[in-house]
Formats: sequence, C-alpha cells, structure tokens
Amino acid sequence: MQWAWAGIVASGSATLEAAYFRMPFVLVYKVAWPTYLAARAVVNVNYLGMPNLLADKEVVPEFIQQQARPGTIAKAMGPLVEDVHAREEMISAFDAIISKLGGGGASEHAAQAILEELKEGQSQGRPGGLPSSKDHGAPGETAAL
Repeated sequence: MQWAWAGIVASGSATLEAAYFRMPFVLVYKVAWPTYLAARAVVNVNYLGMPNLLADKEVVPEFIQQQARPGTIAKAMGPLVEDVHAREEMISAFDAIISKLGGGGASEHAAQAILEELKEGQSQGRPGGLPSSKDHGAPGETAAL
C-alpha cells in the first residue's frame, strides 16, 4: 500500500491503513446474503469504511453487495488513476482524517485511562478498582480485595 498508486480495498481495518498511507482507493464489501442481512438488522451506520465513518461523509466510494460489480468498480477507479485533482482531493481528506486520530502513544494513553478508571472506581466504593497499597500483604500472601 505504501507504494501503490491506487487500490481496491475490502472493508475493514485495511481501509484506515490505506488512508494512512495516502493511497486513493475504492471500498468493496461483499459477504453472504444471510450475513449481510443479519448485520443490517443490528448495525445502523451511514458508511462501512473507516475513513468515511471518521469523516462523517463519503470520502471513499463504497461498493456494497450488489453494487460491487466489476464495471462500476472500474469506473470509480478511473479518476483515482488518471485525474490528479481527484487523487489530491481524496488524499487531502485522508490527511484531515489521520490528523484527527492524534499522535503516537495510543497504548500508553489507553493504559493510563484504564488505570484512572480503576482508581476512580475504588475511590467511589464501586466493585472492582485497584487495591490500595495497604491491602497488599507480604510476598506470597494473597492481597485483600
């Protein structure tokens, strides 16, 4: 993806990866009809692709189920391959989306948020939380929770 000029990407985390690498693409999502119908019954979103969901608008064309036909996909790919303005517009939208995600350190931020929530839960007397240092026994003893 890092070196591709354009692509056809299946719905999922690869769509966000393609946006991160600034690769213009069209999204294809096609599954068995029972799976599709079951998902539609419980999921109510306007878009399937992560870039579109994050932008809250269609940045990437989506071809879902019966729309995922070779001719329509090829027609949508044309401008991404041949039209510099169309490519730049999509790449610019990707840049805006990626900038919303923040910098690195996601694992550290998540761990800190979890620790803060656990500490807050304990201080408010909710079940769970982290045991305080006074609850820890000597090595080999079970800590009182």
